[in-house]
Amino acid sequence: TICTPKNPACSLCPFNEVCAARLRGDAETFPRKAKKAEGKLRRGAAFVAVREDGKGQASALVRTRAAKGLLGGMTEVPTTQWLRDFDESRALDEAPFKAKWRRVPGVVTHVFTHFPLEVIVYSAKVPAGTKAPRGARFVPLGELGGEALPSLMRKVLVHADIDPR
Repeated sequence: TICTPKNPACSLCPFNEVCAARLRGDAETFPRKAKKAEGKLRRGAAFVAVREDGKGQASALVRTRAAKGLLGGMTEVPTTQWLRDFDESRALDEAPFKAKWRRVPGVVTHVFTHFPLEVIVYSAKVPAGTKAPRGARFVPLGELGGEALPSLMRKVLVHADIDPR
């Protein structure tokens, strides 16, 4: 309550005679927060599948993440695992289904509190009638804004040229 950042009450402090910070003139910079340990970079891939539903309508493939864990219960486009030793050459092995996947140039970056992430994005247009794989569903593009999309997934959709609003 006395030694606070920006407005330390040095005159009220019982230690002001021996305080090194007061003697140096930088008492307002204490206490200092310890630097957070930054996690190691992880990488992965995301798969944005858009199904043509006819009459100018289209839907995107999404799924709900597990209730527990990072981004628990939120909506995502299918992704690979996010790994430190991610092998981009094997990414398509984890695609949700066979399609003509196109690698979108560039990478989506995101920083979680405990690690940074880089995601490459693949997109594919699939024909009307394409069934969603187990655990996934197609959502009309106009309804994506109502989904519980974390900011990372919004970035992925925008990177694939889809407006998630």
